[in-house]
Amino acid sequence: MQKLFSIAVTISASVLLAISTIACAKSTPNNNNSQLSKEEATVLQYGEPQNPFVGKQFLDLQEADVNGQMHNLSEYVGKGKWVLIDFWASWCGPCCKEIPNIIVNYQRYHHKGFDVIGLSFDIKKQAWVNAIRYFRMPWINLSDLNGWDSIAAETYFIDSIPANFLVDPKGKIVAANLRGKELGEALKAIFEPHP
Repeated sequence: MQKLFSIAVTISASVLLAISTIACAKSTPNNNNSQLSKEEATVLQYGEPQNPFVGKQFLDLQEADVNGQMHNLSEYVGKGKWVLIDFWASWCGPCCKEIPNIIVNYQRYHHKGFDVIGLSFDIKKQAWVNAIRYFRMPWINLSDLNGWDSIAAETYFIDSIPANFLVDPKGKIVAANLRGKELGEALKAIFEPHP
């Protein structure tokens, strides 16, 4: 009897999980993909297409570069290039593990119109600057040095890192959390499409 009850609970939990997944997928704003470009539609198969920011315009914010100069995200995003907004921190092991992958893809596709903007969740400026130097990040990095209370975390509801958004040349977020080979595959689909 107890075994039968356990099986019924397991089946019920699986059904509820499946129903909640379907409900969440149907309620996300990016289910109307009929207005996507060919590249955007291709990229949606990577990362987390259910992320609520996918399919929406990026949100502007302002943070400082390593020299203390304030910059708006809009200086770099929505200006005709594909941009990866990368949320990271020097103290984040998985972030540091992902940076070489981002660098490889940056080097491969930068000349074709791909850029990266790093938004750091660091608190200690020297650790942030040292990580940028250590990895030789060739892209702009911004931070308000407020860690998890940063404007980037607030604006984009980031509660774990590494995280990222791929933004199209017009400023629309088309993919979220592309890591490892998924980032390379998504960029290849954009910059080296098969006929």
